[in-house]
Amino acid sequence: MTQSTVPMTRFWILAAAIIAAMLILVGRLWQLQLFDPAHYAEQSARIRLKAVWEPAPRGLIYDRNGVVLADNRPMWNVAIRPADFPSDEGEAEKVIQQLAGLLPSKPTTAQVRAAIAHIIKSHSNVDSVCLDKIGEDVPLTTVARIEEHSYELPGVEIQEVSQRYYPHKDLACHVLGYARIIDADELEKLKKIPVPQVLVRPVSTDWNVLPEYLYSPTAIIGKSGIEKVCELDESTDPPLPMLQGIRGRTLYEVTIKNEPIGPPLEEREPIPGASIYLTLDARLQQVAEQSLHHAIERAGPASIGAAVLLDVNSGEVLVLASVPGYDLNRWVRGWTRRELEQLQNDPRKPQNNYAIAGQFPPGSTFKIISAVTALCEVGLKTTTTFVCKGNIHEGEYHRRFDCWKKGGHGRMDFYQALAQSCDVYFYELARKAGVTGAMLAEYARKFGLGSPTGIELPAEAAGFVPTPEWKLNILREKWWRGNTLNMIIGQGYLTVTPLQMAVVTAAVANGGKLVHPTLLRKIQWPAYTKRGVQMCTPQPPRDLGIDPTALAHVRRGMRLACSDKHGTASWMFRKFPIAVAGKTGSAEHGRDKPPHAWFVAFAPYDKPKYACAVLVSEGGHGSTAAAPVARDILAAAFNLKRPAPEVSRVIGD
Repeated sequence: MTQSTVPMTRFWILAAAIIAAMLILVGRLWQLQLFDPAHYAEQSARIRLKAVWEPAPRGLIYDRNGVVLADNRPMWNVAIRPADFPSDEGEAEKVIQQLAGLLPSKPTTAQVRAAIAHIIKSHSNVDSVCLDKIGEDVPLTTVARIEEHSYELPGVEIQEVSQRYYPHKDLACHVLGYARIIDADELEKLKKIPVPQVLVRPVSTDWNVLPEYLYSPTAIIGKSGIEKVCELDESTDPPLPMLQGIRGRTLYEVTIKNEPIGPPLEEREPIPGASIYLTLDARLQQVAEQSLHHAIERAGPASIGAAVLLDVNSGEVLVLASVPGYDLNRWVRGWTRRELEQLQNDPRKPQNNYAIAGQFPPGSTFKIISAVTALCEVGLKTTTTFVCKGNIHEGEYHRRFDCWKKGGHGRMDFYQALAQSCDVYFYELARKAGVTGAMLAEYARKFGLGSPTGIELPAEAAGFVPTPEWKLNILREKWWRGNTLNMIIGQGYLTVTPLQMAVVTAAVANGGKLVHPTLLRKIQWPAYTKRGVQMCTPQPPRDLGIDPTALAHVRRGMRLACSDKHGTASWMFRKFPIAVAGKTGSAEHGRDKPPHAWFVAFAPYDKPKYACAVLVSEGGHGSTAAAPVARDILAAAFNLKRPAPEVSRVIGD
């Protein structure tokens, strides 16, 4: 190559580089104009607009009579707006040091610096974000001091938010659940849900590009229970807020220094969420929880209790109690490390809702289903008798199966056996009358056991109904008649929840209709939805197709359990002003442990209105541990003074 050609080569290389750069620039401009104008128009609008937000009042939760169960209270947070915070390192450090001295939690400057750095890194410039825990729920004195020094604290704001408040603390805590500030994972999942379109009115054609979303970093969101279930109506697309309210918004056009230009472009007041009315009766719920507390105190430190009261015809749940519980306000304000450790290390697991998720052997309360099975499947007559000598022996190894009454009941007919809960009579239904494990499993499933009831709460347990096929396929063992003898008195592999047993009792009481338990009574929607007051109609009950005569026989046996002098619950209910029919149960669950105490009942006997189920774990006899709780609940439900039980009593199953 000659020397004269070298400059020419360099020229063409330089020219090509310039042309390539120009093509890239033109291409980028073309892309911005044609492919993504909305995105950049939105960014432009965000730079020119400033939104001032007011907290969204969460919808209230009431009981069936209008008693407030979940309320709101105002709370003030110290927040950072990244767009206004000093970018100069020296100026920023001055703000950090002064702010550390003003906060009541007395954080170090390093803690304040780290919290602010995280906000600036993780959030949009237009967001106003609470200064982590160190700036949350500050007193009014701190609010006044920060506002007094606001000119020295650029980028620092007082953020008024709405905090959930539970006026009755732990009452119905497992039903209500709790609501608190949204976490990062929840916000990531929900951040693109828009505010309902009917509320989004463009200020002018220039501002159409500014979107608005339902959830912000300061939103209060349901974490469990009804608070979570009724967060959104997800039957619509996009989801419609229910308990979630809609923030108020004031829009300003601002200068590059973030100073407003003229009056607001838009002002919208905050809109409260929907009001939710539950089927619960707060008065009855309180009676149930107090009575359960007394029962488990008598039973011992490891005991828990659960109680359910529902309408036998509609399935509306008036009481759904699980004890022990916890103060819902602690979840809102945050637990201390010591408090949280105590909760998590409590062997009774107070956070569990035992009314719907506790799975226990039903003991003799299952004899209700066993009796129906015998009447319908093997043609048992109510006059059929068997002799109880206190035990029987079964199988080639002559395994002994005991009755709860060691001396035996003597000769029993059907009604006497149900009223006095004679185990031997029910053993003989399997040994001599022909009731099988497969029959018991079939009728257990008819009554809804082995499946969740479908109540509007998360984490409901299904319980378990064993079958001969299950035992052979899973345990690789044959189903022996001894398994049937255990199952027919509610023992063995069988487990149920208190709610399921309340539904079973309701089906016996109402003539064979399986209700769908429900907690939602009505929803009062905000005006913008144009939905008004929506009544929550329960699902119609399912007809079990069971002989009504058989159910009538079982109802009579249950009535005798509460009225006949030898009935296992008669000492509790013989003098009760309302005719009650019930069934006691004591479920064995391990050696050297007291049995779980059960009692199920319905009332009034002639025209049933309520069905009740009570469990006291390791409570001993159902007649002495669980029946008194049911008695308290039913007395309150019928507005009765509670007469003293008989001193002379039958202590039994």
